Amino acid sequence: MKASVTKSLLSIGFGVTLTTAVGIAAPQNASPAPSEQSSSSGAATTLFKTTVRRVVLDVVVADAAGKPVHGLTKDDFSIAEDGKPQKALSFEANGFDAGMDYLPPKLPAEPVNTFVNLPKTPEKGPLYVLLYDLANMDNPDQQVSPGDFSFQMSARQQLVKFIEGKPEGARFAIFVWSDGLHLIQGFTSDKVLLMAAVDPHSPRPHLPRVFMMGQNSGANNVHETLRVLNYIAGYLNGLHGRKNLIWFSGTFPLTLFPTNDDSPTYADQIKTTLDMIAQDQIAIYPVDARGVLVANPRAATGDTGSGGGLSSDARDKGLSAPGSGPPAAAAAAASQATTGGDGISLVANSYMIQDEIARATGGRSFHSTNDVSGALLDATEDGSSYYTMTYSPSNQVYDGKLRKIGVSLDKKGYQLAYRRAYYGSDTDVPMATPKSQASLPPPPRKPGDTLYANMEHGAPIAHQLIFGTHIHAVGSPAMGTAEQMAELATQPAYFKVRRKSAQPKPLAPMKLQRYAVDYTVMAHQLLAASGAPPSLEVATAAYDSDGQMLNAMVNNATTEESDAATTQPQKAYRIQQQFDVPLTAASIRVAVRDTNTNRIGAMEVRLPLAAENESAAVPKVRK
Repeated sequence: MKASVTKSLLSIGFGVTLTTAVGIAAPQNASPAPSEQSSSSGAATTLFKTTVRRVVLDVVVADAAGKPVHGLTKDDFSIAEDGKPQKALSFEANGFDAGMDYLPPKLPAEPVNTFVNLPKTPEKGPLYVLLYDLANMDNPDQQVSPGDFSFQMSARQQLVKFIEGKPEGARFAIFVWSDGLHLIQGFTSDKVLLMAAVDPHSPRPHLPRVFMMGQNSGANNVHETLRVLNYIAGYLNGLHGRKNLIWFSGTFPLTLFPTNDDSPTYADQIKTTLDMIAQDQIAIYPVDARGVLVANPRAATGDTGSGGGLSSDARDKGLSAPGSGPPAAAAAAASQATTGGDGISLVANSYMIQDEIARATGGRSFHSTNDVSGALLDATEDGSSYYTMTYSPSNQVYDGKLRKIGVSLDKKGYQLAYRRAYYGSDTDVPMATPKSQASLPPPPRKPGDTLYANMEHGAPIAHQLIFGTHIHAVGSPAMGTAEQMAELATQPAYFKVRRKSAQPKPLAPMKLQRYAVDYTVMAHQLLAASGAPPSLEVATAAYDSDGQMLNAMVNNATTEESDAATTQPQKAYRIQQQFDVPLTAASIRVAVRDTNTNRIGAMEVRLPLAAENESAAVPKVRK
């Protein structure tokens, strides 16, 4: 057997070895990527590249009672873009099966510090992100008395009640927006972990009590809101399928369509946000935590700090469409239509904004109900069953202009939710980088990269490719050498904003712990690559308790075999990585990707590890 190991973009490690049951791979020469290899005759291979742009549409179809509609086919739907019919290229029904998408097998106990990337709880449906927005939970204008934060307290009670009864198998990640945006729980369907995240008394990462008792920064700030949504969209980029973002708040300072009065820079930021939401298949479900509010319907016209937008009801009355005029003018027009010209209340305007956010992204808004936990449950169930279609736009001129999408059904009486527009930007042209981020280094991988997405802290367990890993400390913590500290200085957690021509500042020496990560991948999983030799990519990253990356490492391990793998069904590939991390590391995330098929496995292991003997056994993978 021949093998080679090459370093990849993030690799700053201290050596990788690839072994099988018959020996250790010694050669260290780099192996070219398949697209760069010559043919067996020695002639150069000519590659032709073509790009086919597709628009992905998730459509939720409900009957008059709000229940999902089963059994529809591609022929039942009609798609139009800017009024011109489009041909559906693919069609898929998702989430209609009453059973779980994944039921974990019953595995025997593994040796100490040995892990397999299989979840312990069932999984069903798309990924859910709960944005617990404390920055906008309490509006001072709505407080009965100064310092009254009753909405925050009741909202948490409703959230706890929802988690207790959430649908089995639904995977949630919880972000809290308080003094900043914090991921307090990565994707899991485990109610115990989700409950611990919103319990201020839990020793695990959780919602700090201090941020539940006061006004937080960023309230009613549309710029901060865009940054939050941009971050979440970037976090979800590269993860497969639909994602439902449940935005749990008291006010919603956002409009997803720029107006004529907006500056070009701000308009570009809105377009970038909407494009990211569209590309990542994110549907937003605003859930108003305030319950039923009593407001004067003829109160003076106002907004919530965002300007807002018109609801679908307002547009049906012939009012201006999003982007056609200033938000304030749109709100005033709505007030005249609904109150006879005497104005519209802040509450009604807030509801319009929520409706518009949901409508634009293919979600659904929930407001004016005291059963807030029930609204959270409805939002979860509403986005769990949907139809996914794709089409290639007949308009191939990508000039960045707004394109409106229309989907209809031959059958009448149904309600459809889907994203209504996108900006026709050229995907080959990089998105504009905000000035505040212009001095930061480019991301190590391109947007949409599956390995990069699955290596983020808190990403869901990926089990397309099953592997086992044994993680153990090598020796005792030791003060980092000058070379080790120089390498750490290039990592995201320590990167300082500086001029492009400047060099990273040296880090003060600190104690580091070296870890060895031993991977075992059964060979029979790698047989679906059209005869190509197995090619694996392995990644390791360490994170602190705040989810900041401390160190990362990616390596390519390619093999060329003379024996057919089918003759040795129990053969396993074994790979080892070693890397050093600061003692503040709270978790280690590992992943294996089959580069021939893009199938991936990933999981995250909490630190500290259990004590064990130095002669721990190599893990065995069971499938």
